[in-house]
Amino acid sequence: MLSNGKTRIVSDVCNDVFWQVFITAYCYVRHPYLTCFTMQLHRKLPAPACPDHPVDKFFWRKIFDRDPSTVAMSDKLHAKQIACDLCPDIKVPATLWVGERFEDIPAELLARNAVVKSTHGSGFFHIIRDGRYDRQEMIAKTRKWMHTDYSRYCGEWNYRNIDRKLFVEEFLTHGDGRAVSLEAKVYVFGETALYSFCFHDRLTDQARQSFYDAHGNVFSYTQYLHYPVSFDPPPPSHPRLLETASRLAAGRDHVRVDLYELDGTIYFSEFTFHTIGGKLGSAVKRQFPQLNRLWDLRRTWFLTQPQSGWRGAYARWLKSRLDRMAAQSDA
Repeated sequence: MLSNGKTRIVSDVCNDVFWQVFITAYCYVRHPYLTCFTMQLHRKLPAPACPDHPVDKFFWRKIFDRDPSTVAMSDKLHAKQIACDLCPDIKVPATLWVGERFEDIPAELLARNAVVKSTHGSGFFHIIRDGRYDRQEMIAKTRKWMHTDYSRYCGEWNYRNIDRKLFVEEFLTHGDGRAVSLEAKVYVFGETALYSFCFHDRLTDQARQSFYDAHGNVFSYTQYLHYPVSFDPPPPSHPRLLETASRLAAGRDHVRVDLYELDGTIYFSEFTFHTIGGKLGSAVKRQFPQLNRLWDLRRTWFLTQPQSGWRGAYARWLKSRLDRMAAQSDA
């Protein structure tokens, strides 16, 4: 007869095998498109039951971590108010108009610098400079935005239930009239702002990008958004940008916070929950081997809120397994 300790070990092993097989099969069968999409990103089948790789964690997040608060945070309009509530000293670009048709935008708003956006997708924006734009092209483009369910592309379910709107936003400029020259995409895990991508002079022909850690060290990185890689020193505001992003992330397991810095003032841009559809580059994993430890799924909505049925049983197993793994790592 097995001792109590051995019985517990056998029980743990059986539970581990069951949930690994069941969750993997469920994800592959129930979400074949998302499985294939993730396989293309990762070059191998995802391992979602107890994910230990960033790509697998994004895959798991899309299927299980259906945190309703991320819908409002993904809404480009609502996110501004959420950011102001979380960080009262943050600034946001002014919203000048909200509607559903480009044709309804007052002409005077389009006669100068302005940004036309939609609320519900990634990359749905157009910058108008000095009133120059093709009206028919903009009508066609914005109609396409409004008819696009962006959640279908990469499984980013949080975009599905956003109220689709167009809006015109203030175009940020420095005191000397230059377009905003610094944009930072800060990656936060729990309370830790681990690294950032900074875009310098993005709206000029000198546009370039740099990749920094939390201490301002700069690293080489494959081109992101087709901008040349540079080794510019970190901007003086870099520590404040990371600190502000950490406050806005509010202890979530992982969120990317996009910010601008303008003449010493930090502006909020947006929250992103599935970077590049659910991928972190190889340079990120190489430079930050502690990333998987910092990205703690035990902070997620799925593991902190009650789940029903088999999902509840799975959540209890996953939490227990993650606790065991953390204890082994700390030993």
